[in-house]
Amino acid sequence: MLGGLVTMGAASAAAGAGTVALFSDEETSANNTVQAGTLDLTVNGTGSNAVIDVSNVVPEGEGSDSATLRNAGTLPGYLTFGITGFRTPENGVNDPEADASQETDPFGSNSGGSHTGELGQNLELRVKLVVDGTDEYLIGHEPVNGDDGYVLASDADLGPYDLGELRLSPGQSVDFVTDYRVYNAGNEIQSDSVEIEAGFALTQEPDQITLPETRTVDATAVGPSGDAVDAGVEFDLANPFGQTATVTDVHIQPTDTDLVLVSDETGGTNYDDYTYNSDVHLETPDGDTDGWVDGGSGEFDVPGWVDLGSDGWSAGAQQEAVLSPGTTATVNLYAFRNESGNKEEMTGKRVRVTFDVSLADGTETFVPLVAETPGD
Repeated sequence: MLGGLVTMGAASAAAGAGTVALFSDEETSANNTVQAGTLDLTVNGTGSNAVIDVSNVVPEGEGSDSATLRNAGTLPGYLTFGITGFRTPENGVNDPEADASQETDPFGSNSGGSHTGELGQNLELRVKLVVDGTDEYLIGHEPVNGDDGYVLASDADLGPYDLGELRLSPGQSVDFVTDYRVYNAGNEIQSDSVEIEAGFALTQEPDQITLPETRTVDATAVGPSGDAVDAGVEFDLANPFGQTATVTDVHIQPTDTDLVLVSDETGGTNYDDYTYNSDVHLETPDGDTDGWVDGGSGEFDVPGWVDLGSDGWSAGAQQEAVLSPGTTATVNLYAFRNESGNKEEMTGKRVRVTFDVSLADGTETFVPLVAETPGD
């Protein structure tokens, strides 16, 4: 081959003295386009996230409701799901409900906090995704060995749910199925309701976002000087809404599942730092309204909602917090306890805290936070 190359070179040199014609051709390339693909998650063919809508449930009633989630875009995407918050409104108390032995709202026919209804303690749920014919349970579990897999609606966790990097191809659909039943209830659930706020997202990469979108805030493990452990958590809550905000309820969910109670085991409504006469306390700036709830010698189960307006042991032991625009409250939760009722050290632990907030314009919203205390 080397010899051939040399010969070709020599011939080219010899031809240089004459005219050389070269082949050529021209083509025009038009309409070149680079177009972005799409991720488009639809629920029942729309952008709505209403996946269950059931009314007129009755004692011992049961049923199922479903929605179809579809990737209507041109790109594959990862499905994300989370529960921002839920409410269990009383919606008033009629005569039969007031006479029911299980009716716990003490404030009469015009009563009704957003978390005082009894339906949430009697409504059982199983929630699953059906992916290519396979059930993936989110709330509750598959029936097994006589256990039907239902859990109380009031026990549902707030925050993100692990879908195991569930990837939807373009055009692929999954079913979101909710089985429900009302168990062991009577007149106390009349007119009560359960409202669950959930969110879905479709993302290009797994863990690209987390639903609900939750801020992590710096917290401090605190307690009175005489305590052997710092069993309380203290952190700041800001009002970024540009209008007056009223904190009506607080959902407390420790990531340490050994923590099942919040209780100071002390009655009294006075409050100073490190005395903790309130199980939940929001200290607001001067001119605003502090919020608190005190169970006396009682306790609040966690995970669970604490109603600042009606969970106290006396009328003076409860008050909703009111924050002016742009102000910040200091939140204290005290004391976290295990099943034996013993206080546990909160240093290095995380607590998911969701605030139910009513704004001056009539809007209701949830503010989810993760309070994180530094380790030793």
